[in-house]
Amino acid sequence: MDGEEVLALALSGAADALYTVPGYPVTGCATRTRAEVCTNEKVALEYAFGDSLLGRRAAVVVKHVGMNLLADPLVQATAQGIVGGVVVVAGDDPLARASQVGEDSRHFGPLAMVPVVEADGPEALPAAVEEAFALSEAMARVCVLRVTPEILDAPAAARPALRGARGAGTLADPALTMRGRWERALQVTAAHTGHQAPEGVMVTIPQVSPPAGEPERFSDRGFCRTFCRHCPYRPLVSLLAERGMRPVVDAGCSLLATNPPYRIGVASYGLGSAVAVGAKSTGVALIGDYGILHSGINALIDVYEKGLPLLCIVLENRRMGMVGGQEVAGVEKYLDWARPVICRADDLAGLARLIVPADRPTTVIVTGACPEGESHEKVEC
Repeated sequence: MDGEEVLALALSGAADALYTVPGYPVTGCATRTRAEVCTNEKVALEYAFGDSLLGRRAAVVVKHVGMNLLADPLVQATAQGIVGGVVVVAGDDPLARASQVGEDSRHFGPLAMVPVVEADGPEALPAAVEEAFALSEAMARVCVLRVTPEILDAPAAARPALRGARGAGTLADPALTMRGRWERALQVTAAHTGHQAPEGVMVTIPQVSPPAGEPERFSDRGFCRTFCRHCPYRPLVSLLAERGMRPVVDAGCSLLATNPPYRIGVASYGLGSAVAVGAKSTGVALIGDYGILHSGINALIDVYEKGLPLLCIVLENRRMGMVGGQEVAGVEKYLDWARPVICRADDLAGLARLIVPADRPTTVIVTGACPEGESHEKVEC
């Protein structure tokens, strides 16, 4: 055996789902595990978060430059939290043998405030995989497992994959503000300083200075925000709530569905993330028109290619509603291949017919206009 085979066996034994974008030096490992190939690395990590929401462990196998693509949801998850462990296997190519650059993925540790795990030899890889999943669940965030060609190509005696006890992470407390969630993440990081790793395994946890006092809560402010008083999408969100449908939400106005009075939105992992996360968890995604154009379209292509059951609801108001109302291109012509159904936000009968669980990829574009001169309404929390 060599390190590649040892790693593949360990990942196959520890993870419930595996995703990849192949590339040197991890193509062989991904192939051995039969990891699901994805449109890009961001989509792969978002799929993993969908599994995590259901309590499943997931691994994402990418090369070092792929880390750049998944950096956004990687950082977002540190504040938002996860449930089942998520491990990103980063295959570094330090000498650029088969790459355009020789990045060091360990730098993503302090950037995203995530632990980085390494094995000092191929026979320690099973312990490193279990340690990575355990840390991911204990800290409720992604753990990066760094490997290099030297580890993967080295000969190794056969070692059985370890079967450690599973933990469970937690999503961020919805009563915390965004600032409070980041403060809580800092506290959890500091609490794991000095973590003792198993023999043959190296763990690096970022050094941080946690804030004094309790993380900020909405109750400290006395309010949280919801949709504008005359927002055309209030009936749609109310309909989702009435039908017990829990959409994965995106960055932007759809994020407000997590707040009172609706409280139906599931954790958001950044702009464009709702599609892939929703496809592997609740089966419903609520995303804005800019979010779908920004990066959600990559996931939607993957979802349609694989025939995953997902109701993707696109809020088309032609505005970047959260950041100043800048104009956004219409999405219909860019999603024509998905054969979307278009419905006005005030067509209540049409919404009632269309907003139902899907057994295949389904896209509904709901059109509406932002009310002029209004801002998000404040409600007590």
